[in-house]
Amino acid sequence: MSLAKYKQKRSFSKTPEPTGGKANSKELRFVIQKHDASHLHYDFRLQMEGVLKSWAVPKGPSTDPGVKRLAMMVEDHPFDYRSFEGIIPKGQYGGGTVIVWDEGYYETAEESFDDAAAMEKNLLQQLRKGKLVIRMHGSKLKGDYALVKSSYRGENTWLLMKLKDKYAKTSDITKKDKSVLSGKTIAQMEKAPDKVYGQAGKKLIAKKTVKEKAVPVKNAAAKKPAATASKKKTVPAAVGVKAPYPETLAPMLATLVDKPFDDERWQYEVKWDGYRALAHLRKGKIELKSRNNKSFNEKFYPIFKALKDIHADAVLDGEIIVSSDEGTANFGDLQNWRSEADGRLLYYVFDLLWLNGYSLMDLPLHERRAQLTALIPEHEVIRVSQTFEATGTEFFKVASSMKLEGIMAKKTDSPYIPGARTKDWLKIKANKRHEVVIGGFTQNEGSAKKFSSLLVGVYEKDKFVYT
Repeated sequence: MSLAKYKQKRSFSKTPEPTGGKANSKELRFVIQKHDASHLHYDFRLQMEGVLKSWAVPKGPSTDPGVKRLAMMVEDHPFDYRSFEGIIPKGQYGGGTVIVWDEGYYETAEESFDDAAAMEKNLLQQLRKGKLVIRMHGSKLKGDYALVKSSYRGENTWLLMKLKDKYAKTSDITKKDKSVLSGKTIAQMEKAPDKVYGQAGKKLIAKKTVKEKAVPVKNAAAKKPAATASKKKTVPAAVGVKAPYPETLAPMLATLVDKPFDDERWQYEVKWDGYRALAHLRKGKIELKSRNNKSFNEKFYPIFKALKDIHADAVLDGEIIVSSDEGTANFGDLQNWRSEADGRLLYYVFDLLWLNGYSLMDLPLHERRAQLTALIPEHEVIRVSQTFEATGTEFFKVASSMKLEGIMAKKTDSPYIPGARTKDWLKIKANKRHEVVIGGFTQNEGSAKKFSSLLVGVYEKDKFVYT
């Protein structure tokens, strides 16, 4: 119901997207927007509680009952978003072209209600239970559909499917590619975005007449004059420093501290209990590497395969985990992972180091993050690790209660320094101490160290259990 997350991700002085709006009809509205961002996808939105409950559907809806479409639930959007068409500027969250692919009204398909409030209450109950069965009255989509939460608890993964009725067809409905508002395709809207939401959008589109060029900055401090200049319509935002592709990089490391702290100059993230991994994407070739420059291409092949969905030359920094049923990381399962039967792999990306000819490492962290979220808005396997608007002590309490490994604290204006263990990034562990028995050790090939990791266990009722 809250739009806090929606507003947190956007800068409304730079994007034409709406900020609110109230329903003026007794019917519950829906909209499906076709969105060409870093990945072409469809945004499926249903009016509930005065906002639009939203799902990103990568392949779009289908009219074939035999087809199930992945639908990732995202943040609520304001009601006025149902009329939004136009261009979200590059560098902003979800940057790209948007058209209203379909719109209309919907109702629950399983029961009849004379009272709209009672029907909405029923729909909200269905939503909480993880299964929505609705009847759609749109220009393109008609009849009964189901949205079903997947078996991965703690995640936002749903499935969108057509139910059998007289509107079911095996033909591809997405080939009807024009907006039901402007009559334009994505390509036509991009070339002539004359119909956009609100005055802010019209001003932003006027800027498109000036060819965008990257304004390099040499360090974080150099961004200040660029920000001042960006108020002028002819000067686009800085994106980084022109630089050759980095063939190898050592990841930036964090310093361990004992206690959480509160400081508005810092941002906080989950400390994922997994394997650190850098993803190198260049000219269609992919290299997934460990922090010691070992290849993860074969070992974690689902991540390697998923990276092909990112159509850009880039270097990403993140953590590979096996997601537990509760949505947390299970390091033991990751160590023993051999195939999908051993658990669900996810790649949580938290930094973007190089993009399409530009090094971003000297930019402040919050600017790298902005470009990262624009590059990867939604994906089933590759996730942008979320930052949280909370104090460090509050977030640490939540992380501890959820039995997470800990939290990361990062200075919002910090640059990325490869290979350095810096105090601009701090890790605070939530794990409790526990005495264990050392049963063995491992040694990485080619390492000069006496051992690489310890194998430990504990006794449970006189039985020795590996931990």
